[in-house]
Amino acid sequence: MSNIVVFGKGGIGKSTISANLSTLYALEGRKVLHVGCDPKHDSTLGLVDGGLIETFMEKYARLYGARDHGEITAADLIVKGRLGIDCVEAGGPEPGVGCAGRGISLMLEALQDLGLLKSGGYDARVFDVLGDVVCGGFAAPLRKGFAEKIVIVVSEELMALYAANNIAKSVKTYSSNGVYLAGLVANLKDGQVDRRRIERFAAILGTRILEFIPRDPAVREAEFAREKTVVERAPKSAFAKSVKSLAAKILAVKRSDCPIPTPMDDRRFYEAW
Repeated sequence: MSNIVVFGKGGIGKSTISANLSTLYALEGRKVLHVGCDPKHDSTLGLVDGGLIETFMEKYARLYGARDHGEITAADLIVKGRLGIDCVEAGGPEPGVGCAGRGISLMLEALQDLGLLKSGGYDARVFDVLGDVVCGGFAAPLRKGFAEKIVIVVSEELMALYAANNIAKSVKTYSSNGVYLAGLVANLKDGQVDRRRIERFAAILGTRILEFIPRDPAVREAEFAREKTVVERAPKSAFAKSVKSLAAKILAVKRSDCPIPTPMDDRRFYEAW
């Protein structure tokens, strides 16, 4: 069993990569739980027919008002996606009202109470987590020990690297919980960019680059179609081939091969570039 947490700043492509990873693992015959931990609740768009699913926060408010929390079942919270993938979206409050991180913590607590995070139920659990600010609920998979393999999606842009450095700080903080940084995924916005800067960043953190994901129009086409993931819709595309390679590499990574990351403080980060 693998608990895989995909972190990255907003808009970096983590949801697309996460959904395609879940699809590939399901196509290989694995039982998969896909958990979207982002107020946008769009992580499962390509996994479930019919568009946006009802979020955990929406379901919880509706069911909690009707009966005791202890009577809520896994069937109440899980949405069955294509290929047998079990899907959950955390959701969150209306913009400007409440804390989305609290919703993520509440969802993970409910999943734990229902036994969905115990070993044996799934071959792979993929958590798609917003990483602009790694605090409170957004760090819950690390803090509560649900996470195992941390994958950080970056690009060649400065703020993507800054967010990744902050995420690495959290991985370092919670390494005693058994979490470890499996590596970086470079989702390039400019196919002609010099990759040495990202390689240098990975070396500073003491980690590896698992895969360089190329810019591919197949991703945009799949996102607008909202019918299938890229690996289903365009299995021969450059993106699909890269993510298939990434999926295998993530499963192969072992904790013993992953040292505790060595992130920079803010001053050193900005001085480095």
